[in-house]
Amino acid sequence: MKYFIAIDSGGYKTESILFDQTGKVYAYARGRGANAFDIGVAEASDRIRDAAENMKARMPADGEIASVFGSISASYYFPEIEQRLKRQFGKAKVKMDSVVSSVMAAGLGKDDGVCLISGTGSYCCVRKKDNEHRHYIGSSGYMLDTGGSGYVIGQQALIATQRERDGRGPATLLTPILEAEMGETLREHLPVIYAGGRAYISSFAQAVFAARKQGDEVASRIFDDAVNYFAEAMQTAYQIMGHPYRGVLGGGVFLHVPEYTEAVCERAPEGCVMKLLDTPTLYGAALEAMWLAEEKENYDFKSRFLYSFARQAGDNYGW
Repeated sequence: MKYFIAIDSGGYKTESILFDQTGKVYAYARGRGANAFDIGVAEASDRIRDAAENMKARMPADGEIASVFGSISASYYFPEIEQRLKRQFGKAKVKMDSVVSSVMAAGLGKDDGVCLISGTGSYCCVRKKDNEHRHYIGSSGYMLDTGGSGYVIGQQALIATQRERDGRGPATLLTPILEAEMGETLREHLPVIYAGGRAYISSFAQAVFAARKQGDEVASRIFDDAVNYFAEAMQTAYQIMGHPYRGVLGGGVFLHVPEYTEAVCERAPEGCVMKLLDTPTLYGAALEAMWLAEEKENYDFKSRFLYSFARQAGDNYGW
C-alpha cells in the first residue's frame, strides 16, 4: 500500500497527516509553526523533519511512503529544508513549496486564479498557466509587507493602546479589551509580548474585530486599512491576469472572521469571484502530494479524506 505525507506550516502552527491513495487519513498531528524567517532555517528544518518522521512512524508496517509534500512559509528561500527531507526519505518524492500551494490546490485545483491568505502573515499570489513562476504581490514577510495579516492587525491594536496610555492617541475600546486579556497593563506585559513574538502579537487581532462590532472608531480604521490592503492586491492581480479571475481565501483570520472575509470579497474587481476555502488547507497539501507522486485521486477521494480527517483531527483542528 502506498502512503503519503502532507504538511502545512505557517508562523503559528505546523500540521501534518498520513494518508493513502484512496484519501483515507490514518494520522494527524499539530505542532509549533516553522517559518524560517521567524525561527531560523535550522529550527524550521528540525520542526518539519520531526513532523514528517512522526507521520512515517505511524504508517502500517506493510506500507511505503510514495511522496512527502509540504506547504511551508518561506520555503522558497530555504531549499535546504527540502534537501534535508529528501535525504531522510530516500526513494520517496519530496517537495517543499509555498503556503499558497495548498490553498490554491484545495480551492482552485490546477486552474488559473488568485490566492489571498490572512493568518499570522499574509499572501497574495497570482497563478497563470503560461507563467513558469507564480507572481507574488507583497507577501515578503513581516519586516517588509504583510498587510492585512493577523500580525499587522494585532500590532496596530497594541500601538493604539500604547498611544492612548501615552496621551498621544484617542480613547479606544481596544485598551480595556487588550489589558483585560493580558491581565495587566500593556507596559507591564511587554516582556510577554516580546517573548511571544509574531504569533503572540497576531492573537490580539481578535480585539480589533470585537471592538469594531461595538462601534470603536480606532478599531474600524484598523479593519478598513486591512481590507484596503487586500483590495489593492486584488486590483493589481487583475492587471496581471488581464481579465476577471476566480480567487480563493485561506488562513486563520479569514477562516474565523466572516465579516472580514466578506468585506474583502466585496472589494474584488468587477467580474472576479472570490470565495473562502471550504476544506482544511491540508486537503490541498494532500492533493499536491498525490500529484507529486503522479497519482490521480478517484471520484470519492475528497469525501473519504474529509470524513477520515475529521475523525483523526477532532477538536484539535479549526478551519
